[in-house]
Amino acid sequence: MKELSIDNQAYRRMLNPQSLADVVMYLDFMIDFFFKVMCSLKDIVFKNQFRAQMSTMVQMMFMKGKSMRDLMDGFSHSLGDVHFIGYADHTILFTLVRAAYEQLCAFELIYIIPDTQDKKIILENAYVAAAQVNRLKMFTEEALSRYPEETQIVRQGIEECKNDIRKTRLYQSLTEKEQKGLEEQVFKKGEYQIVFTEEGKLKLHVGWDEVRKYCKLSTTTLHGVYKYACNMAHPSYLALCQFYDSYEEGAIEELNHTAVIQMIGILSVFIMDYIKIFPEAEHVYSNLDIESKFMVRMYSEGFKERSL
Repeated sequence: MKELSIDNQAYRRMLNPQSLADVVMYLDFMIDFFFKVMCSLKDIVFKNQFRAQMSTMVQMMFMKGKSMRDLMDGFSHSLGDVHFIGYADHTILFTLVRAAYEQLCAFELIYIIPDTQDKKIILENAYVAAAQVNRLKMFTEEALSRYPEETQIVRQGIEECKNDIRKTRLYQSLTEKEQKGLEEQVFKKGEYQIVFTEEGKLKLHVGWDEVRKYCKLSTTTLHGVYKYACNMAHPSYLALCQFYDSYEEGAIEELNHTAVIQMIGILSVFIMDYIKIFPEAEHVYSNLDIESKFMVRMYSEGFKERSL
């Protein structure tokens, strides 16, 4: 295949960044594309409510990218004649990276990994039920008893999800132990991170960093990205040390550069998979010129695991 030659000078800067500004320019490009996708869907009426709700994930990812972009402008603070000129707080940037990564994984779990209708039914209902289970857990017994009608509606929704899962042939083919494990994870613990492997095995308690192994996201390119983002987002000793050292010359720019690149990669993977599942938005991508298409999908292709 003939290698694509990029003539657009702005794109060439993004692909070979010489400064943090060049990387931020790439983030701006991705944010604009997400916004176009959002606008293309605003008048679409989805027949399926769950599908309509899931379509808004593109807006959630847009907000994370846009929030990061606005934070990149930094801040300042003054008290009397003392002035602090600050950069973007990289710990907050990595919090956004972590949130975007988890959302990407949720999308992959529900829409990309399942390769049969039964698997999709189970994952969709697990996703909905787990949220409702956790919703009930947030309230005290007294609060639950104060709103019996609302509580009953939530409990009824959970039962409907349970029934939809149980009706699938795939669920019925599971061993009694597997069925019990699945129901305990979803309907008691409120967790939906479930995978049916290519070998047909049920895998419960799939960690966010493990999801990439099942949706063919490069284990070498993405290895450690999520754990690093978690360390930066949490009050870990690593985060403390990084923050302590961040005002050394060039250090904070490098940290912010890393966070932005990771966000761009996550956005690229998400949007390329998103338009496969929501073809209503695919025309936004197909109407781009060839160089712009490359820019949107570049990180997605780089992160997708290739056969050797």
